[in-house]
Amino acid sequence: MRQDIQFLRGIAVLYVVIYHSGLSLLPQGFLGVDIFFVISGFLITKLILERLDKNCFSFSDFYYRRARRLLPALYSTLIFTSLFSIFFLTSIQLNDYVDQFIGALTFSANMVLPGQTGYFESEAEGKPLLHIWSLSLEEQYYFLLPLFLFLLPKRFRISGLIIVTIISAVWCFMWVSSSNQEAPFLWRIGYANKYEWAFYLLPTRAWELLAGSICAWLYLNRASIKIPQFIKYLSLFIILLIGVIQLTPSHPGVESVIVVIATSILLLGKDGWLPKSPVITAIEKVGDWSYSIYLVHWPLFAFAFLSFVGNVPSIVGLVLIFLSIFLGYCQFRYVETPFRYKEFRYLFKSWKGIASISLVIAIIPLSLSSHPLYDDYADKISEIRKVNYGLDKECEDSFEDDDSLKPVCQNSNTIDTVVWGDSYAMHLVPGLVINNKNIAQITKSSCGPFLGIAAVNPKLTRQWAQECIAYNERALQYIINTDSVKTVVMSSPIRQYLFEDHQILSEDGLTPTSSSVLIEAYKKGVLALSKSGKKAIFISPPPEDGTNIGECLERKYGPALIFKDNCSISKQAYLTEQKAVLKVMEAFSRISKVILLDEYLCDESACKTEFNDTFIYRDDGHLSVDGSKIILSGVNLAEF
Repeated sequence: MRQDIQFLRGIAVLYVVIYHSGLSLLPQGFLGVDIFFVISGFLITKLILERLDKNCFSFSDFYYRRARRLLPALYSTLIFTSLFSIFFLTSIQLNDYVDQFIGALTFSANMVLPGQTGYFESEAEGKPLLHIWSLSLEEQYYFLLPLFLFLLPKRFRISGLIIVTIISAVWCFMWVSSSNQEAPFLWRIGYANKYEWAFYLLPTRAWELLAGSICAWLYLNRASIKIPQFIKYLSLFIILLIGVIQLTPSHPGVESVIVVIATSILLLGKDGWLPKSPVITAIEKVGDWSYSIYLVHWPLFAFAFLSFVGNVPSIVGLVLIFLSIFLGYCQFRYVETPFRYKEFRYLFKSWKGIASISLVIAIIPLSLSSHPLYDDYADKISEIRKVNYGLDKECEDSFEDDDSLKPVCQNSNTIDTVVWGDSYAMHLVPGLVINNKNIAQITKSSCGPFLGIAAVNPKLTRQWAQECIAYNERALQYIINTDSVKTVVMSSPIRQYLFEDHQILSEDGLTPTSSSVLIEAYKKGVLALSKSGKKAIFISPPPEDGTNIGECLERKYGPALIFKDNCSISKQAYLTEQKAVLKVMEAFSRISKVILLDEYLCDESACKTEFNDTFIYRDDGHLSVDGSKIILSGVNLAEF
């Protein structure tokens, strides 16, 4: 194996592990996966082309070798991760884990995971098999590439690879930059959008592997190509530099193109350009263990994330970096090597043996899904933590096509109160309807009740933002034109308009997030309501400290064996975490009446998250249905 390739593998896996540690040392460390893709495309294509040129290529032998190379370490990781999942995962997370496991086992994880990434889904950081998506994508490439090269006449192979690379790259960046929020019908699963599918799917990421394939063809057929040593050093420097510099907010993006080109340059030409040094030798060793390190590192970080409910101490992240490398070495030494080359090689000696072992592994998700600890609790916790849509799930978008309000989004024929906003308005409704009988709900997830502006980020595209702005104009006109409406309650978490890496779409186009822009948009809406005789009230988001309180409570009372005893929110942590939001609330209070939920939940030291074993929160900030009733059942809007 070439020294420089093992060195690159070491760099790639260290990038990924350090990035996932949460230490912010390599904010672009996820680009290590892009490096892996190019290397994988190079090595696998080189192997195939060499055998095709010698007329000794065998599909059966190729796939068998892939199975023997990849499955032992993967199965080892799946077994140990599943055992630990019993201790760390809640019932909801375990159900997701079973789907992740099946996706990993069938190399379809990259098609399973986007369906688990919706707005109300649990955090990706807590999914122990999230990282298998890249392995699944590579295996799909390994499955298709031999057939493609075998069927293509030899003289057309390089042109075929180039054409498919261009198609994949164009497809990828069209989706990444697309203003359309949703993917085509055939790919529409859960809340996944084009951006997510562009990240996960083979057709949109194949260009990175194909770049390596093109390099392999050039390496074998244009041996005269020589890359000057200083160009190689420059390419390596660029790879190291790009790990800390962000050029675009989306991925794949410009950084991916740069990394793919730089890695391709390093693969062309001959080995021997790296100097000998202890550091380079150590990174090469890490490269030898890189497959196993990659497999074991993410479950470690996921279980840490779950144990600390999101706030993993820096020292823990640092320890897990070294533990990932150590366990990766152990798996390489005691699983990969014996099953591939030594004493246990016979277990993967035939397709029959591979199939038998795979069937045994496949039993694991069945046993997990029927684990007795979860039987009685799953239904109960599902009810407690169910999504709080307010009056009805249909009220995620409350209007009919003819601009009338959906019947399920009002509890009376004559309404005097409208709850307007995003999901933080939805979660108020179960409590408000107790004391306020004539309520209508006009809500849209992630779309705050602010006129003329909307948030833009990789998941909320410009097209979506335009739709949000139009939706709020629609809502305002409905409220103004409905004479019986006297009170308008608005709410939003606010933070999506304040994040530094987000943008705001307004009549001035895309601009950086700004509290002043947000305040002006709110003021504009309140003035419009006041002119039509409507009273505006803004209800603040509940106290938050950055952790998933709903999950903390579930872990505390459920069958998960690793949990925190205290899920309350420190008052100081809340004031720190929501400092910017509270400043906006203060500004809003000078424009209209503001109800602060911390007055109902907090004392001088802490904020309640449960009341007599009733969960007030369902996640990091949304109120549960029962929590909404507990807090807001005594609120009479007529008194404000």
